[in-house]
Amino acid sequence: MMIPTLLLAACATKVEGFAFSSLSLRPVTVSPETTSTSIYMGKRKPSMKERRKQRAKKQPGYTIDRGVLNELPSVDKWEKTEASVGSKRENIPIGNNEEEKDIAYETEETIAKASSLVQAQRKSVDCLTFVRKRVEDSFPINEAAKSLAEKGYFVYDGFLSKSIDGDSENEDAVFGDAMLSEMMSESSDMLAKDKMQRDITRIADGEFLAQIVGGENYALCPRLTEYVVSITRHLPPLLNKEYDAIGAADLPKLDSSASMGTLRLFDRKTKLGTMSFLAAPENADSDDSMSERPFGVVCGDIDGAASDSRRLTAMFYLSSKQWDSSYGGGLTIETDGQRVEAIRDRIVLLRSDTCSHRQEPWIGTDNSGLDQASCAVVHFIKG
Repeated sequence: MMIPTLLLAACATKVEGFAFSSLSLRPVTVSPETTSTSIYMGKRKPSMKERRKQRAKKQPGYTIDRGVLNELPSVDKWEKTEASVGSKRENIPIGNNEEEKDIAYETEETIAKASSLVQAQRKSVDCLTFVRKRVEDSFPINEAAKSLAEKGYFVYDGFLSKSIDGDSENEDAVFGDAMLSEMMSESSDMLAKDKMQRDITRIADGEFLAQIVGGENYALCPRLTEYVVSITRHLPPLLNKEYDAIGAADLPKLDSSASMGTLRLFDRKTKLGTMSFLAAPENADSDDSMSERPFGVVCGDIDGAASDSRRLTAMFYLSSKQWDSSYGGGLTIETDGQRVEAIRDRIVLLRSDTCSHRQEPWIGTDNSGLDQASCAVVHFIKG
């Protein structure tokens, strides 16, 4: 019975520089700090938790690709970067095998989409802010209120692109001119994509209509939508305040939270095609066959005005820079016979319930840029 006694002694005895294993009687080398307990623990079976940790260490690691987040600049600095993230293809490493190449191209596509989204959001904010700035800083609100009170209408040129002294204002004028071009381009694209309805009340005049409603249709005309939203939000409060300042009690207060936006577009090719069916052969290509339109107010007759919530109408012309009176369009005021041409970047305010006017037919020419024109119409409603 010597062996059990010796085993128990080995398990409970610390020997300087040596230790006896409970599984064998051979001496093993240990450090001076080693105890019999540590020797025993080193040989015990690992727990389930420890085995899971060991298996996890053997599994291949997964890392989160933060390339999109790390590459994209902040919104405030977006326009100051030299190139968009999506265009920097050389920054994305491409491996040798097909799997690595697929991953690289997917990463590039993701970065490009994120870059495009940030650009679109930035552009939208810039346009909304720009229209607000033009309304609050450039538009002659006092003159407009007085003219509406006295004559029932007001005409202002260069609403978005008028150059004002000072570098920042000149930069704004360039931005506004570019926005006007985008708005006109959106009008043409909507017609090309069959997103506009023929105005059957003017079937021979080649005019089309579409509502500017935003939402799911925002992608069809982002600049037009931003114009409608921003002018609706910022023009009525200023006019309401000015109405009080000049004592124009008969001018109704306007709502700044809702409006009705409409796009009207003229297409000369459609007009000539219609005239070839409706007019005599000798007059098919002539503009002299157009009938004169009657005068009227936006709300209709007096009874219509009582049940109609529209109180102020803004007509914003989006024609070519070369458009002049010979190309038609615009309107005529009945009270004083004033003819208002459809000049690019001209905005006309009309009292919807009282100002009698006539919209003149468009003519245009077959020359590029003069074969189409449009007008963004916003009806402000009573508050």
